[in-house]
Amino acid sequence: MIGLQKVKKDMREAWIMSLFNKKRAEMSLQKNKECINHMLFLGNPGTGKTTVARLVGRIYHKMGFLSKGHTVETNRAKLVGEYIGMTEKKTLEAIEEARGGVLFIDEAYTLIQSKDNDTKDFGKEVINTLLPVLSESNPDMIIIMAGYQDKMTAMLKTNPGLKDRFPLTFTFEDYTKDELMEIACRLLKSDNYQMSKEAYDRLYELIEKAAAKRNEYFSNGRWVHNLINQGIIKSMAKRVMQNKQAKIDIETLSKIEESNIIEAENNYLELKCLRKLSLQVIGFRA
Repeated sequence: MIGLQKVKKDMREAWIMSLFNKKRAEMSLQKNKECINHMLFLGNPGTGKTTVARLVGRIYHKMGFLSKGHTVETNRAKLVGEYIGMTEKKTLEAIEEARGGVLFIDEAYTLIQSKDNDTKDFGKEVINTLLPVLSESNPDMIIIMAGYQDKMTAMLKTNPGLKDRFPLTFTFEDYTKDELMEIACRLLKSDNYQMSKEAYDRLYELIEKAAAKRNEYFSNGRWVHNLINQGIIKSMAKRVMQNKQAKIDIETLSKIEESNIIEAENNYLELKCLRKLSLQVIGFRA
């Protein structure tokens, strides 16, 4: 995976520590034989949290800590029911489905939408249903909660002791402009696209501008993916298919020109929104 150097370093240390404790337990060198590896993934959108969660399941299965290694991906919409009792039922079903693997709860901070004891906020029922599993000494499961760092921190404060149930915390940093460019190049190469030198330079300039003006809602790798598929490739398709005199061969269907980058920059909605957010607010004076 591109980038994520801090996550990779911290994850390696977590794996080493887990294997170390496992060896000590096997040789009866420690009484505490707990195997709890629940995790918090903190970071902005598009920084690879879901992908890493899937890898965690496979890796911890290979190390012998999970019996299956699969990943069940869920969120508030899938867990919270409309009526009393439905939320607990849905959450218990997700827990059982995830046994032996990873239960990945994306945007977990949305589970708590009110700071007071609002009985209509069924998201809190999800947390209450998860607590017994989080307390198990050998759950044969890893629960991963993910979301923005500040919002996740606020959510954890609503339930005393909740943070302590997650011994491992990983911070997913935003991708640099060079890492975003590398993601773009790999995506294009994987689908047999090539860029002219002018197109490459223009794309790098576009990514550099977007990275410099990013805010907390900038979706990093997801933004690059959408820029390519919803912007650049669409522009290229129009150029190729609307030119009736052009010979359509392998090179024509593979070569991205600078004009495609320019059109994508002008028409790609998310980049426009990014620019608007960077503009100074205009108001009225009395």
